[in-house]
Amino acid sequence: MLGKLSFRNAKRQAKDYCIYFITVIISVALMFSFNSIATSNDISELSSYMASFSKAISGISILIVLVMAWLINYCMRFMLEKRSKEFGTYQILGIEKKSISNIFTLENIMIGGIAFIIGIALGIFIYQILTSIIMNLFNQPYQIEISFNIKAVGMTAIYFFGIFALVLLNCRRKIKKTKVYDLLYASKKNENNMIKKAKGNVILFTLSITLLVGAILINNNEFANASNMVGRNIFIAIIMLILGIYLFYISISSFIVKRYLNNKSRKYKKDNMFLYRNLTSKINTMSLSLGTIASMFTIILIGGNVALLMNNMINNEIEMGYPYEIMISAADGDFSKYKEYIEKNTKVKDMYEYRLYNIKGIGLSTAFEKTPFKGAIDKEIDSVLSLTTYNKLREILGYEKVDLQDDEIIINCLKTAKEGLEKYTKENDKTKIVGKDVKIKEIRSENIAQVGFNGSYYAIIVPDSLIPLIEKEDQRLRDKNDNNSTIVTEQEDGTDKIYYLDFAYNFVATTENMTDEKFYKELSNYIIKQEREIAGEVNGEEQNYNIEISLSNVQTKGERMSQTKSFYTIMSFLAFYVALIFVMATATLLAIQQLSDSEKYKYRYELLRKLGVDELHINRTIFKQLLFYFAIPMVLPVIISIPVILGVGQIFTVAVTMEEIFKNICIMLGMFILVYGIYFIATDVQFDRNINGNG
Repeated sequence: MLGKLSFRNAKRQAKDYCIYFITVIISVALMFSFNSIATSNDISELSSYMASFSKAISGISILIVLVMAWLINYCMRFMLEKRSKEFGTYQILGIEKKSISNIFTLENIMIGGIAFIIGIALGIFIYQILTSIIMNLFNQPYQIEISFNIKAVGMTAIYFFGIFALVLLNCRRKIKKTKVYDLLYASKKNENNMIKKAKGNVILFTLSITLLVGAILINNNEFANASNMVGRNIFIAIIMLILGIYLFYISISSFIVKRYLNNKSRKYKKDNMFLYRNLTSKINTMSLSLGTIASMFTIILIGGNVALLMNNMINNEIEMGYPYEIMISAADGDFSKYKEYIEKNTKVKDMYEYRLYNIKGIGLSTAFEKTPFKGAIDKEIDSVLSLTTYNKLREILGYEKVDLQDDEIIINCLKTAKEGLEKYTKENDKTKIVGKDVKIKEIRSENIAQVGFNGSYYAIIVPDSLIPLIEKEDQRLRDKNDNNSTIVTEQEDGTDKIYYLDFAYNFVATTENMTDEKFYKELSNYIIKQEREIAGEVNGEEQNYNIEISLSNVQTKGERMSQTKSFYTIMSFLAFYVALIFVMATATLLAIQQLSDSEKYKYRYELLRKLGVDELHINRTIFKQLLFYFAIPMVLPVIISIPVILGVGQIFTVAVTMEEIFKNICIMLGMFILVYGIYFIATDVQFDRNINGNG
């Protein structure tokens, strides 16, 4: 008999909590698909860097399990409270508490088991889609085929049923300890209103705004001076942000009452009083839940944008730093072994050897004082290319040639550094190079590998007539430290400071096809290394010790692309995984809260009908009520996340433009609102059916 009762109740719960049931199915599907990716040999063999994907998924799975545990625990407790009157009636009829807890356990195992089976089936298809996306990203052929990963099923089952078992044990314990009276009246209880007096709410509301503004200011200040960032201050800002969010939702209902209901013209306009009273009563009893949901939304928006920014930074670094397939720099200019290997192992389109010179800095570093590059630019050393070399590098990449007069120079820089240099040269368009007066003709930002290869962030292009003097200056600097790649100069306070020189000789090549990791590793075997004796402190004692230094450096676009694609896959897929689970979990809580209360609201809307309100107006009122309820935990995270993201984005602006930062914000908000909106629409449809007696 109890089995039949459990089965009937399970069917009814699946209908009443359909959104929760669907969320659990999708969550199981996502867990299974990502566990399948983590255990896939095809994925891990794509790149040496993809081996860390499975470790990252394992780490993220802990977070996902915690979120799912929170969701399932909340929903089961909520269902238990809503059905407490039913369970109390069972006790009055003589059914033992143990039998009642068995009924609740059995029906939830049925729901969980069905959700797990459907989720695994759906996860198989999601895994195929995700795998095909990853394979396409790495330009690898892939044929979709249905496969069943036993290891992934086992991992998902452990996560899912482990959560269910712990939550059900907690619910069973609660049923056994709860008295009949408490069961009969538990559905009438809500979260306590933490602050009883309106004055206390106003104080808390003011304090919450102060904490939130303070957290944003601290965050922006710390990331504006990333080189002097203090981790303790960032931690304080995070605590202030979370505390501010909770205090905001604890006190917001009093603010709404004071702002709207005390205004008689607004209070009695249309259905405002009905809506605001419904809203404030719900916020009063759910302040902690709304604070938790808003905190999760804030994490989603900030974390998702940071992941997008990191992807932008890596992709831009490839674009700006690796325009040539192969780039080699060396101290001696002998590239014969490298060229021999390259010509044997790939089809070369073009190759070029040239000199890169260093001169004493001409003051261009001051152009970056108020930019993200502050502190990153070497004030003492500037990199120089001859016009002939510059035009050849441009020709290889398909750019047109440029001309210079004997008293003109060009500065070629990263696109993110161009604005600072243009502002500087408007007032400082003349300078001296090796004792000669020259005019800065223009600032150009074509990508010629200026992420530490053809200069760091920028290089000075000079007419060929200045090269003899430039060459003497370059040699003078190298002679100061026996042709090492660094020079040591004594500062005014008597301490030594190390300045880094570029390798004197560079080589670039473009190829018909992109190279791979194997090509890079084999080419790197030709790097010449040398041991040098260095004086320094070891275990508190001054000693001489030997270190191995490289006399050349090898970079290939193929190897860097492999690394970047791996990083992009890991960051984007995990960010999508976490964000989707977070949004679904929180939106589900809001949905079941409203749908479970629909019986109470049904009585209130029935009164409106008796007062003469037509169906169209009632449906509009339902829509507005749900819209306000869903919007309240979303609006604050959106408002505070934008300045926080712009603050954090300051450390990325060396490689990422502000346009890209704003684009990321729009993308993340769009994805968030899309998923959240689906849950809102589903809730609105079901709520309307419950109120109007159609569901």
